[in-house]
Amino acid sequence: MADPVISLVIERTGDLLIQNIVFLKGVRRQVDSLKNDLVRMRCFLKDADQRQDEDERIRNWVSEIRAAAYDAEDIIEIFANKVEFFTKNKGLVTKLTYYPLKIVNRYKIGKEIESLRMRLKEIADSREEYGVKNLGEGMTTHGEELQRIRRSFPLSEDKDAVGFGEITKSLVSELLKEDKNRRLVSIVGMGGAGKTTLAKKVYNHADVRARFNCRAWVCVSSSYDHKETLRAIIKQLKLLDMLEKMQEQDLEERLYQDLQDKCYLVVLDDVWKEAAWDCLARAFPDVGTSSRVLLTSRNRDVAQHADALSKPHELKTLGQKDSWQLFLKKALGHGANAGCPPDLEEVGRAITRRCGGLLLAITVVGGLLLSKKKLKSEWEKVLNNFSAYLSRSQSGVSAILELSYADLPANLKFCFLYLGLFPEDSVISVRKLIHMWVAEGIMQKRDAVNLEETAAYDGVERLCSRNMVQAAEMTVDDRIKSCRVHDLLRELAIRKAEDENFFQIHDTRDNEISAKSRYLAVHVLPLDENYLGSSSPPLRSLLFFNIRRGYGKDISLSSKSFRKLRILDFENVGMGYNLLKGIGEVRLLRYLNLGGIFIGSLLDSVGCLRNLQTLDISFNRVSVSNFIWKLESLRHLHARYMECYVPLKIEGLRNLQTLSGIRFDDIMHNNMITLTSLQQLGIWVDDRSDIDKLCMHLSEVGSLKTLHLYCDDMSLWPSLAGLSKLHHVTELKLSGSGLRMLDFPPNLSRLSLKDTFLWNDPMPVLEKLGQLSFLKMKDAYKGPQLVISRHGFHQLKFLELRDQESLREIQVEKGALPQLQCLRIRRCRSLKKLPEALMHISTLDKLELEDMSEDFISGLDADTVSGVPNLRIF
Repeated sequence: MADPVISLVIERTGDLLIQNIVFLKGVRRQVDSLKNDLVRMRCFLKDADQRQDEDERIRNWVSEIRAAAYDAEDIIEIFANKVEFFTKNKGLVTKLTYYPLKIVNRYKIGKEIESLRMRLKEIADSREEYGVKNLGEGMTTHGEELQRIRRSFPLSEDKDAVGFGEITKSLVSELLKEDKNRRLVSIVGMGGAGKTTLAKKVYNHADVRARFNCRAWVCVSSSYDHKETLRAIIKQLKLLDMLEKMQEQDLEERLYQDLQDKCYLVVLDDVWKEAAWDCLARAFPDVGTSSRVLLTSRNRDVAQHADALSKPHELKTLGQKDSWQLFLKKALGHGANAGCPPDLEEVGRAITRRCGGLLLAITVVGGLLLSKKKLKSEWEKVLNNFSAYLSRSQSGVSAILELSYADLPANLKFCFLYLGLFPEDSVISVRKLIHMWVAEGIMQKRDAVNLEETAAYDGVERLCSRNMVQAAEMTVDDRIKSCRVHDLLRELAIRKAEDENFFQIHDTRDNEISAKSRYLAVHVLPLDENYLGSSSPPLRSLLFFNIRRGYGKDISLSSKSFRKLRILDFENVGMGYNLLKGIGEVRLLRYLNLGGIFIGSLLDSVGCLRNLQTLDISFNRVSVSNFIWKLESLRHLHARYMECYVPLKIEGLRNLQTLSGIRFDDIMHNNMITLTSLQQLGIWVDDRSDIDKLCMHLSEVGSLKTLHLYCDDMSLWPSLAGLSKLHHVTELKLSGSGLRMLDFPPNLSRLSLKDTFLWNDPMPVLEKLGQLSFLKMKDAYKGPQLVISRHGFHQLKFLELRDQESLREIQVEKGALPQLQCLRIRRCRSLKKLPEALMHISTLDKLELEDMSEDFISGLDADTVSGVPNLRIF
């Protein structure tokens, strides 16, 4: 973890230099020197980072460097903020008044930087004392040793493996397809999921052996050696002797020539890098012999790079039934049909659940239990010390998973460890995660168009593609909406982070906060009222989860430990208003989520948070004083309903991208053209709201793409005729009962209707929206029948009907919905059947049915659904 932290601090130090070049005048030379010191230290840390797991002295040494790096960033940022306060937007007289303070602070930061440089020099000079003088000389890394242990061979097939029946058939069928071209078939999944086990089953399948007269298996691994891999293939194919003297190019050419007339199958197991495939692909001829390459990888991007036309086979973790069957085979040494002794079943199932469906974990723990006495007390020891048993041996599960972590680039290591702060089994909002990562400075701005948010979302996708994170919910356009981390990978993140004093999780009532942890997640709140007030580390992130404080006083933020906070998250907690005391002193704060604070109004001191990027008060109606306009760095303001006793000023917030929960009157009192970055806007309207005037006001906000109008339950909807003026709005959401007339922006592609309680069938109007590709209706229509006419919705790709309690019938005329890809029906419990016309929609790929009536499910017509590739019934 040392290298990621130092790398990020060096990048952020450079950004601070650029952003605050005026304010740092006079100390820039010292800051540059400090940055260069960190760069030199980072070069050595690349070596040290590989040895931390093996030597506690090195961990301590690295920890000192990390603390110094954090202090460097804090010193520069705090100074820049102070100088900015003294000079920005001040008149000449005020600037002259503050000039002595500016000089004093410049002198202080100069002394602090010099002190920090001396500290770094002492750390560098202490290498011999820490025993890290000749680090890496003549030694192999822990990862290389583990790679050797993990090398796979096709003959040692696990006969006990379960749950691979269907996917084995699918893979064999794809390998045997009548296609003369060379094709690549791939298996992807997280470490330990059973990719190699599955590949062995396919490789040794009787039909596969009969088809391919020339077969080879090589384990590529992350420490890939191209020449050795080529030699291994040639040896197995028995194509050539005298391999040792041949050069790399000669090996490639000879292999290519000898495979010209062969129907070959080559398995490339455990491919980590795209470059490894690119090198090997040159040696595999594509000359019409129906040859195949089977590739396994933890990284989906590697598989897709190898063959963009072949969809990777995603190997998921085992389900509960298959996990239990495999566990019985491994732990008891006989077939699953023999069952489990009654006194061991409860603890055995608990152990199986802890394995999370990971084949390797079940195999390792099962093998461990097989060697022990069949006593409940022995099995309980394993359950109670589960993580320790998995990581005990060098080739244990934790070590295998750690290979995936070691292969991550620096910023993704940081992102992955950050996920460990969230509680077990958490479904994590990707939107929230992105805001946090950006606030922490993990992601760097790419250019004027691709902001840090884009880079942060790419980070989520890359972690998912590497099977370090699992997508929990997807949007209709296949973006990741929420994600989760497998329990064993979360435990890996926690272990790595706590070993290196990166973060701490408080989950018992007697924990003490480490003096070195900069990131703290509180899962259990102790009885000690001064629990956080006595904390000595300058925390950067403080997150609370599921806390219900029904006693004593609230925690106070007035402690100096919180002055350097960047992230403060109170979502899903239950604490009182006094908690925000001192919030105005947390001047570096960039992310503030007050989701669990019981407050009726927001403190004026929040207006002092000039660095705040995200403010989330979407928990309830809240009164807000007129200070929002002061938050000049604000990007995202998520609110349910903001009330202000004077017109709420928001104009001039040039960084604001998201604004929700604002009243119609407050919008009309602001010059919206000044919000040059605004993309999403949510407004409360009532029957007095002039939508035509509103849309005239918004028509020149060219960046606006998404508009959400909420109508209070106690009011009637105004006319929406003015929406036709919003040519640049492509997404519209309407929420609130009593909607009568439907009018829309002309270029609308996405529409959501929620709780609108329409009485007339809206489809005759909606199906004529020429660019509409997404339609979601939740409790939007109260009638019994929806009718989609011939050629209706000619661009629609996604349709969701949810909570339509009165809906009994959907009629779809032949020729309608010609582009539909996904149909999702949820909790429409009066619906009798699916429209028969679905069988004529050739583009339909997904049909999802959730919480429907038993009569509906039992009456599903096989002909209607048989042509849908992905049918999911929940």
